[in-house]
Amino acid sequence: MAVAVATATIGAMVAPVRANLPASVLTSARIEHRGPTLELHFGFSGPAPPLDLSTHGSELWVELGRTRIAIPPRPLFGYETAPIASVRAIESPASSRSRIVVEVLGKADYAIARLKNRNEIILRVASAGADPNIAAPMIVHDDAPRRPAPSVARPVAFGPADNSRTESRAQPIAPVLSNVNEDNHRPGHFLVMIDPGHGGYDPGTQSSDGALEKDLALQIAMRLKAALEARGIRAELTRSTDVFISLAERTQIANRAGADLFVSIHLNSSPNTDTTGIEVYYLNNTTDRATIRLARMENAGAAGYGAPDASNLNYILTDLRQNYKASEAASVARMIDAQAVADLDAALGLRVNALGAKMGPFYVLVGAHMPAVLVECGFMSNAGEAARLKSADYQQVLAGAVATALAHYFNADLAVGNL
Repeated sequence: MAVAVATATIGAMVAPVRANLPASVLTSARIEHRGPTLELHFGFSGPAPPLDLSTHGSELWVELGRTRIAIPPRPLFGYETAPIASVRAIESPASSRSRIVVEVLGKADYAIARLKNRNEIILRVASAGADPNIAAPMIVHDDAPRRPAPSVARPVAFGPADNSRTESRAQPIAPVLSNVNEDNHRPGHFLVMIDPGHGGYDPGTQSSDGALEKDLALQIAMRLKAALEARGIRAELTRSTDVFISLAERTQIANRAGADLFVSIHLNSSPNTDTTGIEVYYLNNTTDRATIRLARMENAGAAGYGAPDASNLNYILTDLRQNYKASEAASVARMIDAQAVADLDAALGLRVNALGAKMGPFYVLVGAHMPAVLVECGFMSNAGEAARLKSADYQQVLAGAVATALAHYFNADLAVGNL
Protein backbone atom coordinates (compact mmCIF):
# COMPACT_ATOMS: atom_id res chain seq x y z
CA MET A 1 0.00 0.00 0.00
CA ALA A 2 1.31 3.45 -0.86
CA VAL A 3 1.89 5.59 2.18
CA ALA A 4 1.56 9.37 2.10
CA VAL A 5 3.55 11.04 4.84
CA ALA A 6 3.02 14.51 6.27
CA THR A 7 5.71 15.20 8.82
CA ALA A 8 5.75 17.66 11.66
CA THR A 9 8.73 16.36 13.56
CA ILE A 10 9.88 18.54 16.40
CA GLY A 11 13.49 18.33 17.40
CA ALA A 12 14.29 17.73 21.04
CA MET A 13 14.33 20.90 23.12
CA VAL A 14 15.56 19.42 26.35
CA ALA A 15 17.57 21.07 29.10
CA PRO A 16 20.57 19.16 30.47
CA VAL A 17 19.25 16.05 32.15
CA ARG A 18 19.56 15.81 35.91
CA ALA A 19 19.40 12.60 37.88
CA ASN A 20 15.99 13.36 39.36
CA LEU A 21 14.25 13.99 36.03
CA PRO A 22 11.81 11.45 34.56
CA ALA A 23 13.11 8.55 32.53
CA SER A 24 11.34 9.60 29.30
CA VAL A 25 11.02 12.81 27.30
CA LEU A 26 8.50 13.17 24.47
CA THR A 27 10.66 14.67 21.73
CA SER A 28 8.80 14.29 18.42
CA ALA A 29 5.43 13.89 16.75
CA ARG A 30 4.52 13.17 13.17
CA ILE A 31 1.50 12.06 11.17
CA GLU A 32 1.26 9.64 8.26
CA HIS A 33 -1.66 8.95 5.93
CA ARG A 34 -2.14 5.24 5.25
CA GLY A 35 -5.17 4.86 3.03
CA PRO A 36 -8.24 5.60 5.18
CA THR A 37 -6.17 5.65 8.36
CA LEU A 38 -4.18 8.40 10.06
CA GLU A 39 -1.15 7.15 11.96
CA LEU A 40 0.36 9.30 14.71
CA HIS A 41 3.96 8.61 15.77
CA PHE A 42 5.23 9.93 19.10
CA GLY A 43 8.98 9.58 19.69
CA PHE A 44 10.82 9.54 23.02
CA SER A 45 14.39 10.16 24.12
CA GLY A 46 14.45 6.73 25.74
CA PRO A 47 12.19 3.69 25.80
CA ALA A 48 8.56 4.62 25.31
CA PRO A 49 6.91 4.86 28.75
CA PRO A 50 3.99 2.72 29.91
CA LEU A 51 0.68 4.26 28.90
CA ASP A 52 -2.88 4.36 30.19
CA LEU A 53 -5.53 4.91 27.53
CA SER A 54 -9.02 6.21 28.24
CA THR A 55 -11.84 7.72 26.20
CA HIS A 56 -13.69 10.92 27.09
CA GLY A 57 -16.50 11.74 24.69
CA SER A 58 -14.80 12.49 21.37
CA GLU A 59 -11.29 12.43 22.89
CA LEU A 60 -8.65 9.78 23.42
CA TRP A 61 -6.41 10.47 26.43
CA VAL A 62 -3.00 8.81 26.48
CA GLU A 63 -1.48 9.14 29.96
CA LEU A 64 2.31 8.88 30.19
CA GLY A 65 3.94 8.27 33.55
CA ARG A 66 7.30 9.88 34.45
CA THR A 67 7.42 11.76 31.16
CA ARG A 68 8.21 15.37 30.26
CA ILE A 69 7.20 17.10 27.04
CA ALA A 70 9.70 18.77 24.71
CA ILE A 71 7.32 19.52 21.83
CA PRO A 72 4.80 22.36 21.35
CA PRO A 73 1.28 22.04 22.85
CA ARG A 74 -0.13 21.58 19.32
CA PRO A 75 2.75 19.66 17.70
CA LEU A 76 0.82 18.78 14.52
CA PHE A 77 -1.09 22.01 14.02
CA GLY A 78 -1.77 22.45 10.30
CA TYR A 79 -1.39 18.72 9.58
CA GLU A 80 -4.47 17.49 11.44
CA THR A 81 -7.14 16.17 9.07
CA ALA A 82 -10.34 14.16 9.52
CA PRO A 83 -11.00 12.03 11.42
CA ILE A 84 -8.49 13.73 13.74
CA ALA A 85 -9.59 17.23 14.81
CA SER A 86 -6.63 18.08 17.04
CA VAL A 87 -3.63 16.67 18.88
CA ARG A 88 -2.52 18.29 22.14
CA ALA A 89 0.40 17.57 24.45
CA ILE A 90 -0.16 18.52 28.10
CA GLU A 91 2.41 18.33 30.88
CA SER A 92 1.81 18.30 34.63
CA PRO A 93 5.21 19.21 36.15
CA ALA A 94 3.99 18.65 39.70
CA SER A 95 3.27 14.98 39.06
CA SER A 96 5.88 14.27 36.36
CA ARG A 97 3.04 12.95 34.23
CA SER A 98 2.00 13.98 30.75
CA ARG A 99 -1.03 13.51 28.58
CA ILE A 100 -1.56 13.34 24.83
CA VAL A 101 -5.12 14.31 23.91
CA VAL A 102 -6.41 13.33 20.47
CA GLU A 103 -9.78 14.80 19.50
CA VAL A 104 -11.70 12.79 16.92
CA LEU A 105 -14.43 13.77 14.48
CA GLY A 106 -17.44 11.45 14.41
CA LYS A 107 -17.41 7.72 15.09
CA ALA A 108 -13.94 6.25 14.79
CA ASP A 109 -11.89 3.09 15.38
CA TYR A 110 -8.43 3.24 16.93
CA ALA A 111 -5.45 1.10 17.77
CA ILE A 112 -2.47 2.13 19.89
CA ALA A 113 0.84 0.38 20.47
CA ARG A 114 3.92 1.06 22.56
CA LEU A 115 6.97 -0.06 20.59
CA LYS A 116 9.63 -0.20 23.27
CA ASN A 117 12.41 -1.28 20.90
CA ARG A 118 11.78 1.75 18.70
CA ASN A 119 11.22 4.31 21.51
CA GLU A 120 7.85 5.10 20.01
CA ILE A 121 4.11 5.09 20.60
CA ILE A 122 1.90 4.75 17.53
CA LEU A 123 -1.79 5.63 17.43
CA ARG A 124 -3.88 4.76 14.39
CA VAL A 125 -7.31 6.36 13.87
CA ALA A 126 -9.85 5.72 11.10
CA SER A 127 -13.50 6.52 10.57
CA ALA A 128 -15.66 3.70 11.94
CA GLY A 129 -15.48 0.63 9.69
CA ALA A 130 -13.09 2.23 7.17
CA ASP A 131 -10.12 0.00 8.13
CA PRO A 132 -11.25 -3.42 9.40
CA ASN A 133 -7.65 -4.50 10.04
CA ILE A 134 -6.57 -1.30 11.75
CA ALA A 135 -4.15 -2.91 14.23
CA ALA A 136 -2.32 -5.33 11.97
CA PRO A 137 0.25 -2.96 10.40
CA MET A 138 1.29 -1.90 13.92
CA ILE A 139 1.62 -5.23 15.62
CA VAL A 140 3.87 -6.79 13.00
CA HIS A 141 7.09 -5.18 14.13
CA ASP A 142 10.37 -6.22 15.73
CA ASP A 143 8.96 -9.17 17.67
CA ALA A 144 6.77 -10.62 14.89
CA PRO A 145 7.33 -14.37 14.48
CA ARG A 146 9.13 -15.67 11.42
CA ARG A 147 8.73 -19.41 10.98
CA PRO A 148 8.98 -21.83 8.05
CA ALA A 149 5.73 -22.44 6.21
CA PRO A 150 3.90 -25.61 7.30
CA SER A 151 4.13 -28.63 5.07
CA VAL A 152 0.44 -28.69 4.16
CA ALA A 153 -1.18 -27.93 0.86
CA ARG A 154 -2.58 -24.40 0.87
CA PRO A 155 -3.64 -21.75 -1.62
CA VAL A 156 -2.08 -18.32 -1.57
CA ALA A 157 -5.34 -16.69 -0.45
CA PHE A 158 -8.20 -17.97 1.63
CA GLY A 159 -11.84 -17.89 0.51
CA PRO A 160 -14.36 -15.06 1.03
CA ALA A 161 -15.85 -14.22 4.41
CA ASP A 162 -19.58 -14.43 5.30
CA ASN A 163 -19.65 -11.47 5.93
CA SER A 164 -15.78 24.09 15.71
CA ARG A 165 -13.24 23.52 18.38
CA THR A 166 -11.02 25.50 20.71
CA GLU A 167 -7.77 24.42 22.24
CA SER A 168 -7.82 23.65 25.97
CA ARG A 169 -5.29 25.05 28.34
CA ALA A 170 -2.96 22.71 30.12
CA GLN A 171 -4.61 21.37 33.25
CA PRO A 172 -3.68 19.08 36.11
CA ILE A 173 -3.92 15.46 35.10
CA ALA A 174 -6.21 13.30 37.18
CA PRO A 175 -5.28 9.66 37.61
CA VAL A 176 -6.91 7.31 35.11
CA LEU A 177 -7.48 3.62 35.69
CA SER A 178 -5.81 1.35 33.19
CA ASN A 179 -7.10 -2.07 32.22
CA VAL A 180 -4.83 -3.71 34.80
CA ASN A 181 -3.71 -2.87 38.33
CA GLU A 182 -0.29 -1.25 38.66
CA ASP A 183 0.51 -3.57 41.60
CA ASN A 184 0.04 -6.60 39.35
CA HIS A 185 2.84 -5.81 36.89
CA ARG A 186 5.14 -8.67 37.75
CA PRO A 187 5.93 -11.83 35.80
CA GLY A 188 3.68 -14.76 36.52
CA HIS A 189 1.06 -12.81 38.43
CA PHE A 190 -1.68 -12.78 35.81
CA LEU A 191 -3.67 -15.96 35.27
CA VAL A 192 -5.41 -16.90 32.03
CA MET A 193 -7.96 -19.71 32.14
CA ILE A 194 -7.91 -21.45 28.75
CA ASP A 195 -11.01 -23.45 27.90
CA PRO A 196 -10.68 -26.06 25.12
CA GLY A 197 -14.18 -26.29 23.67
CA HIS A 198 -16.34 -29.41 23.77
CA GLY A 199 -14.81 -32.75 24.88
CA GLY A 200 -15.86 -36.25 25.88
CA TYR A 201 -19.13 -37.27 24.28
CA ASP A 202 -19.48 -33.74 22.80
CA PRO A 203 -17.18 -33.72 19.73
CA GLY A 204 -18.18 -30.30 18.38
CA THR A 205 -17.96 -29.85 14.65
CA GLN A 206 -15.73 -31.91 12.37
CA SER A 207 -13.92 -31.70 9.06
CA SER A 208 -14.75 -33.70 5.95
CA ASP A 209 -11.86 -36.09 6.73
CA GLY A 210 -13.08 -36.73 10.28
CA ALA A 211 -10.92 -34.37 12.38
CA LEU A 212 -12.89 -33.36 15.50
CA GLU A 213 -13.20 -29.88 16.96
CA LYS A 214 -12.71 -31.15 20.52
CA ASP A 215 -9.28 -32.60 19.61
CA LEU A 216 -7.94 -29.59 17.71
CA ALA A 217 -9.27 -27.20 20.37
CA LEU A 218 -7.31 -29.10 23.04
CA GLN A 219 -4.14 -29.12 20.92
CA ILE A 220 -4.33 -25.36 20.31
CA ALA A 221 -5.18 -24.70 23.97
CA MET A 222 -2.15 -26.65 25.18
CA ARG A 223 0.10 -24.72 22.79
CA LEU A 224 -1.46 -21.46 24.02
CA LYS A 225 -0.74 -22.43 27.63
CA ALA A 226 2.93 -23.02 26.80
CA ALA A 227 3.15 -19.77 24.80
CA LEU A 228 1.68 -17.75 27.68
CA GLU A 229 4.02 -19.33 30.22
CA ALA A 230 6.97 -18.53 27.93
CA ARG A 231 5.86 -14.88 28.19
CA GLY A 232 5.72 -14.97 31.99
CA ILE A 233 1.93 -15.34 32.22
CA ARG A 234 0.38 -18.15 34.26
CA ALA A 235 -2.13 -20.30 32.43
CA GLU A 236 -4.43 -23.17 33.34
CA LEU A 237 -6.80 -25.39 31.34
CA THR A 238 -10.41 -26.21 32.15
CA ARG A 239 -9.66 -29.64 30.69
CA SER A 240 -6.38 -31.30 29.72
CA THR A 241 -7.90 -34.59 28.54
CA ASP A 242 -10.86 -35.71 26.45
CA VAL A 243 -13.56 -35.22 29.08
CA PHE A 244 -16.93 -33.48 29.02
CA ILE A 245 -17.36 -30.35 31.14
CA SER A 246 -20.64 -28.47 31.18
CA LEU A 247 -20.63 -24.90 29.87
CA ALA A 248 -21.63 -23.51 33.29
CA GLU A 249 -18.80 -25.37 35.03
CA ARG A 250 -16.14 -23.91 32.70
CA THR A 251 -16.52 -20.32 33.91
CA GLN A 252 -16.96 -21.57 37.48
CA ILE A 253 -13.51 -23.17 37.23
CA ALA A 254 -12.12 -19.79 36.12
CA ASN A 255 -13.91 -17.96 38.92
CA ARG A 256 -12.66 -20.36 41.59
CA ALA A 257 -9.09 -19.97 40.31
CA GLY A 258 -9.35 -16.16 40.38
CA ALA A 259 -8.42 -15.93 36.70
CA ASP A 260 -7.80 -12.53 35.10
CA LEU A 261 -8.99 -13.64 31.65
CA PHE A 262 -11.10 -16.48 30.28
CA VAL A 263 -10.32 -17.64 26.73
CA SER A 264 -12.47 -20.37 25.17
CA ILE A 265 -10.95 -22.09 22.10
CA HIS A 266 -13.26 -23.36 19.35
CA LEU A 267 -13.31 -24.28 15.66
CA ASN A 268 -15.97 -22.90 13.33
CA SER A 269 -18.30 -24.32 10.69
CA SER A 270 -20.39 -22.78 7.92
CA PRO A 271 -22.88 -24.07 5.32
CA ASN A 272 -20.72 -22.19 2.80
CA THR A 273 -17.61 -24.36 2.48
CA ASP A 274 -15.68 -21.46 0.91
CA THR A 275 -15.85 -19.51 4.18
CA THR A 276 -12.57 -19.22 6.10
CA GLY A 277 -11.04 -16.97 8.71
CA ILE A 278 -10.69 -16.13 12.37
CA GLU A 279 -13.31 -14.42 14.51
CA VAL A 280 -13.38 -13.64 18.22
CA TYR A 281 -16.55 -13.20 20.28
CA TYR A 282 -17.42 -11.48 23.53
CA LEU A 283 -20.70 -11.81 25.41
CA ASN A 284 -23.66 -9.71 24.30
CA ASN A 285 -26.86 -9.88 22.32
CA THR A 286 -26.91 -9.71 18.54
CA THR A 287 -29.34 -9.89 15.66
CA ASP A 288 -26.76 -11.26 13.20
CA ARG A 289 -28.13 -14.51 11.78
CA ALA A 290 -24.75 -16.16 11.25
CA THR A 291 -23.77 -15.47 14.86
CA ILE A 292 -27.10 -16.80 16.16
CA ARG A 293 -26.58 -19.98 14.11
CA LEU A 294 -23.07 -20.39 15.53
CA ALA A 295 -24.31 -19.75 19.07
CA ARG A 296 -26.96 -22.46 18.63
CA MET A 297 -24.19 -24.95 17.77
CA GLU A 298 -21.84 -23.90 20.57
CA ASN A 299 -24.66 -23.71 23.16
CA ALA A 300 -25.93 -27.20 22.34
CA GLY A 301 -23.97 -28.64 25.27
CA ALA A 302 -25.50 -26.27 27.82
CA ALA A 303 -27.52 -28.41 30.25
CA GLY A 304 -31.03 -27.06 30.51
CA TYR A 305 -30.68 -24.79 27.51
CA GLY A 306 -31.57 -25.22 23.89
CA ALA A 307 -31.41 -22.56 21.24
CA PRO A 308 -30.76 -19.05 22.62
CA ASP A 309 -34.34 -17.84 22.88
CA ALA A 310 -35.39 -14.42 24.19
CA SER A 311 -35.61 -15.46 27.85
CA ASN A 312 -32.14 -17.04 27.79
CA LEU A 313 -30.67 -13.98 26.09
CA ASN A 314 -32.22 -11.80 28.76
CA TYR A 315 -30.47 -13.99 31.35
CA ILE A 316 -27.17 -13.44 29.57
CA LEU A 317 -27.65 -9.71 29.41
CA THR A 318 -28.49 -9.48 33.11
CA ASP A 319 -25.12 -10.99 34.03
CA LEU A 320 -23.90 -7.74 35.58
CA ARG A 321 -20.39 -8.93 36.29
CA GLN A 322 -19.75 -9.72 32.65
CA ASN A 323 -21.52 -6.60 31.42
CA TYR A 324 -19.17 -4.60 33.61
CA LYS A 325 -16.25 -6.28 31.80
CA ALA A 326 -17.78 -6.04 28.34
CA SER A 327 -15.59 -3.16 27.12
CA GLU A 328 -12.43 -4.95 28.27
CA ALA A 329 -13.56 -8.19 26.65
CA ALA A 330 -14.28 -6.34 23.39
CA SER A 331 -10.79 -4.84 23.44
CA VAL A 332 -9.18 -8.24 24.09
CA ALA A 333 -11.23 -9.75 21.26
CA ARG A 334 -10.08 -7.09 18.79
CA MET A 335 -6.46 -7.51 19.84
CA ILE A 336 -6.56 -11.30 19.43
CA ASP A 337 -8.21 -11.06 16.02
CA ALA A 338 -5.72 -8.49 14.71
CA GLN A 339 -2.63 -10.20 16.15
CA ALA A 340 -3.59 -13.68 14.96
CA VAL A 341 -4.24 -12.58 11.39
CA ALA A 342 -1.10 -10.44 11.25
CA ASP A 343 1.20 -13.14 12.66
CA LEU A 344 -0.19 -15.91 10.45
CA ASP A 345 0.18 -13.64 7.42
CA ALA A 346 3.75 -12.64 8.36
CA ALA A 347 5.02 -16.02 9.53
CA LEU A 348 3.41 -18.34 7.00
CA GLY A 349 2.88 -16.11 3.97
CA LEU A 350 -0.90 -16.48 4.07
CA ARG A 351 -3.74 -14.02 3.66
CA VAL A 352 -6.06 -15.00 6.48
CA ASN A 353 -9.54 -13.51 6.65
CA ALA A 354 -9.94 -11.21 9.64
CA LEU A 355 -13.62 -11.73 10.37
CA GLY A 356 -13.38 -9.40 13.34
CA ALA A 357 -14.39 -9.10 16.97
CA LYS A 358 -18.11 -9.66 17.42
CA MET A 359 -20.71 -9.88 20.14
CA GLY A 360 -22.67 -13.07 20.61
CA PRO A 361 -24.91 -14.99 23.06
CA PHE A 362 -22.50 -17.77 24.05
CA TYR A 363 -23.35 -19.58 27.28
CA VAL A 364 -19.76 -20.60 27.88
CA LEU A 365 -18.99 -16.93 28.59
CA VAL A 366 -21.91 -16.46 31.00
CA GLY A 367 -21.02 -16.06 34.66
CA ALA A 368 -17.33 -15.22 34.20
CA HIS A 369 -16.12 -12.71 36.78
CA MET A 370 -13.38 -11.55 34.41
CA PRO A 371 -13.20 -10.46 30.75
CA ALA A 372 -14.11 -13.50 28.66
CA VAL A 373 -13.76 -14.20 24.95
CA LEU A 374 -14.41 -17.10 22.60
CA VAL A 375 -11.90 -17.61 19.77
CA GLU A 376 -13.15 -19.36 16.62
CA CYS A 377 -9.76 -20.37 15.22
CA GLY A 378 -10.90 -21.32 11.72
CA PHE A 379 -13.48 -23.23 9.71
CA MET A 380 -13.49 -27.03 9.82
CA SER A 381 -16.06 -26.93 7.01
CA ASN A 382 -13.36 -25.66 4.60
CA ALA A 383 -11.05 -28.52 3.65
CA GLY A 384 -7.99 -26.31 3.10
CA GLU A 385 -8.38 -24.46 6.37
CA ALA A 386 -9.09 -27.70 8.25
CA ALA A 387 -5.77 -29.10 6.95
CA ARG A 388 -3.95 -25.99 8.13
CA LEU A 389 -5.64 -26.15 11.55
CA LYS A 390 -4.28 -29.70 12.00
CA SER A 391 -0.73 -28.52 11.20
CA ALA A 392 1.59 -28.18 14.20
CA ASP A 393 3.28 -25.13 12.63
CA TYR A 394 -0.04 -23.37 12.03
CA GLN A 395 -1.24 -24.14 15.56
CA GLN A 396 2.03 -22.88 17.03
CA VAL A 397 1.91 -19.54 15.21
CA LEU A 398 -1.76 -19.11 16.06
CA ALA A 399 -1.22 -19.90 19.74
CA GLY A 400 1.80 -17.59 19.86
CA ALA A 401 -0.23 -14.78 18.32
CA VAL A 402 -3.02 -15.14 20.87
CA ALA A 403 -0.44 -15.21 23.67
CA THR A 404 1.22 -12.06 22.30
CA ALA A 405 -2.14 -10.28 22.18
CA LEU A 406 -2.84 -11.21 25.80
CA ALA A 407 0.65 -10.10 26.85
CA HIS A 408 -0.03 -6.75 25.16
CA TYR A 409 -3.30 -6.52 27.10
CA PHE A 410 -1.69 -7.24 30.46
CA ASN A 411 1.25 -4.91 29.78
CA ALA A 412 -1.15 -2.19 28.58
CA ASP A 413 1.12 -1.58 25.57
CA LEU A 414 -1.46 -2.25 22.88
CA ALA A 415 -5.18 -1.53 22.76
CA VAL A 416 -7.84 -1.57 20.07
CA GLY A 417 -11.25 0.06 20.36
CA ASN A 418 -13.69 2.63 19.07
CA LEU A 419 -15.21 5.99 19.95
